[in-house]
Amino acid sequence: MMTRALLASCLLLLSACSAEIVVQTEPFDQTVPVTSVLQPVYAEVALDLPEETVNTQDLDIIVDEVSATLTVVNPSPTLTLRTSARLSFTGTATPEQPRTYTDLDRPNYYNTAVEVLPVRDFLPNTRTAVVVDTPALKQAIGRRRVWFIVSNTVVRSGIGTPQLPVSIQLEDIVFQAVITKPFPGLGGALEVGGL
Repeated sequence: MMTRALLASCLLLLSACSAEIVVQTEPFDQTVPVTSVLQPVYAEVALDLPEETVNTQDLDIIVDEVSATLTVVNPSPTLTLRTSARLSFTGTATPEQPRTYTDLDRPNYYNTAVEVLPVRDFLPNTRTAVVVDTPALKQAIGRRRVWFIVSNTVVRSGIGTPQLPVSIQLEDIVFQAVITKPFPGLGGALEVGGL
């Protein structure tokens, strides 16, 4: 009788539990060049998501949290760079070959891309840690590939002769997701088994 009660209490604990899975991409870097002043230049970067986040369509899962972390580096000693980023579910870049463009040849899908990093200025010679945790990132779960469209513009020059082109560097970009897999129905199995 004692063994049966202990088994029942263990199974009840399992029924209240769920498995939490944390998946993330390998860190990667991306450089976004600037070739003009006051006119944005865009770099479209493709990101293939981990297999654990792709094969979720048929699973009963809960996406708890999706975020991206990176370090934005402005290596210029004199130029302030204005940067923003959008998330797109359409794109032409590949992980091996980013695509760059300007407002003159910007693709139509740019307008449907979701802003994930609002426009922000990065001062000369700075390294800035950035966390992107907008709810739009959850829409990426279940997709094999997504695209980030990053803009970069020179907006201000300090003392000295500015040298173009200059690039903003996005370092250690990591896309991560916390997914919960609940285990429903174990309570029903206990009741049917008469425990």
